[in-house]
Parts: sequence; C-alpha cells; structure tokens
Amino acid sequence: MRSMTGYGRGLAESSGNSVSIELSAVNSRRQLEMRFTLPRELGKLEPRLRLLLQERLSRGSLNVTLGYRLNPEQSSLLASIDLAAAKAAAELLRQAAKVSGLRCEPSIADLLEIPGVLLSNDSAPYEPLQELAEKALLDAVAELDIMRLKEGESLRLDLQERGKNLQRLLEQIRAREDEALQQQKLRLQERIAKLGLELSLEDERLAKEIVFYAERADINEEVVRLHSHLTQFFELLENAGEPGRSLDFLGQEMNREINTLSAKTADLNIAGMALQMKGELGRIREQIMNVE
Repeated sequence: MRSMTGYGRGLAESSGNSVSIELSAVNSRRQLEMRFTLPRELGKLEPRLRLLLQERLSRGSLNVTLGYRLNPEQSSLLASIDLAAAKAAAELLRQAAKVSGLRCEPSIADLLEIPGVLLSNDSAPYEPLQELAEKALLDAVAELDIMRLKEGESLRLDLQERGKNLQRLLEQIRAREDEALQQQKLRLQERIAKLGLELSLEDERLAKEIVFYAERADINEEVVRLHSHLTQFFELLENAGEPGRSLDFLGQEMNREINTLSAKTADLNIAGMALQMKGELGRIREQIMNVE
C-alpha cells in the first residue's frame, strides 16, 4: 500500500551538464494530475517526462520542477547578442530618457529585455539533457516511492486498527439483535394495551402487526453486509497494488449500511453503537483519501 503524498529528488550529471528534478505529491480523488515547471527552452522534454510518470504512478496531484546547468562550451551556444540591434536600442533608450527628463544610462538588463537584441540559438545541443532528465526523473520517482511506501505502511496500520474497532462494535450490535427485537415486540404490545384494545398474543391481527413491525426493525441484513464489507476491507489493506479506489467505494457502502441500520433500530444501545461506527468510519474515509 502506498500513500499519495511524498517528495523525491533526482540529479543526473555528465560531461559538465546536469539536470535536477524535484517531485512533490499530494492526494487527489482524480486520476494522476501533473503540473510541470520547466525552463521555456526545455519545454519539449515535458511529453516524454509526462509519459514516464504515467507509467509509474496512477493517482495523486504531482508537481514537477526541473532545473539544469550546461558546461561552458554548450552554454556559449545557447544565445548571442545582435550588437547592431543593441546599439540602436541603447540610443533609443537614451532619447526616451532625455525626452522624459531622466538622467540615466540604459543598463545591459534593459537592453536584453528589448526583442531582437538577445538571439536564441534553436540548434543548441539540448539532446544530452533529455537522457539526463529521464535519469533524474527516475531517481526522483524512486525516492518518492520509498516515502510513499513508508507512509502507506503507517496508513495501513492505522486503518487496520480502526477496522478492528468497527468490527468490535458490529459484534456488539449483532449480540444485541435478538434482545432488541424482543424489546420492540414488548413495546408494541404496551402501546396496544394503552389504547385499551383487548388483544391476546394469539390474535391474528396482533401477530401480523408484530411480524410487520419486526421485519421493518430487523437489522440482520445490514449487519451481514457490514460484516462482508469489513472482510473485504481487511483483504484490501493487504493488497500490494493500488487499493485506494476500491477502499473508497467500500467506505461509501459501509456508510450507507450504517445509516440504514441506524434508521431502522429503535434500540438506544444499538443506535449509540451505530453512531460510534459512523464516527470511526468517518476517520477511516479521511485516511483512505491518502491511499493510492
């Protein structure tokens, strides 16, 4: 079992070039979501990096940040300055400053901001960076996975303990089922007596009413289904794959059964235990949101 949250960093270097990638992941109810922060000139690497992540992760909200450094030889190929354009731009800036009444000289930074002064070299050798980026990404994913597995084990132990709490409460409810039904039958007889009706237990009308009332108040079906759901719950906790979605669905089903059980019973003890189950299940469902 893995958590959807974690952090990983990878660094790959070769021939004076280096690429670093940082991954930070948080939980998400959707499929894998990815947000990339890449230098503009390396934007073409995103599709390949995205594919590698999709092959290794299934859920979570992921932030991917890439940084790089080129060796001096390749850095010199990245861009050049159009000196004639820079000279013309500097003169224009001086004239603009004079007209505005400003006494300042244009800086290099001012000049480089003007389109056409700094020329990009589209043929710059970025190919070596793709291999480094892929290696850095895989190292980052491996580190992320270690953290997600470690947190996932903590989640599994917590969910297991909370599941046992649900199981104990369910067994207590099951043990009280017969007594609760008997109490309801007695209450029905008391209500009939208060109305002043002369009916004996052998009376067919009373017998039918008691059966009808008992069937409406019978929580055995909900108890059986909850027991089955809990069995599946514990099995999923031992699943080495990605049980997050299945656990989420199972949590919804258990919540539905507990609500029905609570609505059907008139026994205060059972109602109280059902309320405890709802509280414990709420905490379980919060934790499940972090499971991949």
